[in-house]
Amino acid sequence: MAKKYGLNPFEIAEYWNQVADEMDTEPFTGFEAAEIEAVEQKYGITFPEYYKKYTMFCGKHNINSIQDQLNPPKDIDTTYEYLEEDIDEYAEELEGLSEQEIQELCEENDIYKLCRLPKEEWHTVTQEYVLVFCENQGVWNAGYLRSDLEKGVPNPPVYISTNDDFITFKKAAEDTESFLVQFLFTAIWCLEPNEIEDKDEAIEILEENGIDTSLVEKKGVNLCLDTDTNILYACYEINDVFMMLIVNEEYDEDEDE
Repeated sequence: MAKKYGLNPFEIAEYWNQVADEMDTEPFTGFEAAEIEAVEQKYGITFPEYYKKYTMFCGKHNINSIQDQLNPPKDIDTTYEYLEEDIDEYAEELEGLSEQEIQELCEENDIYKLCRLPKEEWHTVTQEYVLVFCENQGVWNAGYLRSDLEKGVPNPPVYISTNDDFITFKKAAEDTESFLVQFLFTAIWCLEPNEIEDKDEAIEILEENGIDTSLVEKKGVNLCLDTDTNILYACYEINDVFMMLIVNEEYDEDEDE
């Protein structure tokens, strides 16, 4: 049987559109190059070519918003812009407090540190990020270091917020393609797949179907499409959390009973 490993975001999107419910499928439509260029001109940056290619190919497709979201170009902002909206409110809280009380607040929340610094020195507390992805309820935001985009780094890492704020970020993926594969995993979940949480069971299923069991051992998101059956096996392991999704599998109703 033919197996296709390591599907890229374009292939994942095409597969999703093929097997999704008819009400969810739609033609692939993306944003215009001019819309992306307007953001680049606004901030003096250059987005990675892979990001631009994907956004123009299927950025408007609902696969990018059915769970988490790819931000439309017009909604792209930087973390510093969000922080500027709230900084005055936090600064007011410091008025009339003793230095010790201020220091205690600064230890609790870095935004109080920003209140005491000119914007030119904010980088000593947090870098500025250009946000192009977000969780559907705003729990996290993700994007690029603005300095990477200003330098025109061709394939920069993607960073994600870790403390439900616009200050604390960590590297989420080495490049755009890797992040999009993780991002689209949540869309795959919306296809109502069979979910396997036990590694031993997952390995047994993969062996039975002639699929390389290293999918279970690798970190991150790893995919294999059985092109004969059109079943997709998606393994996920991040921070010691494991899950395997089996999409488009034909269920035996007698066994379920």
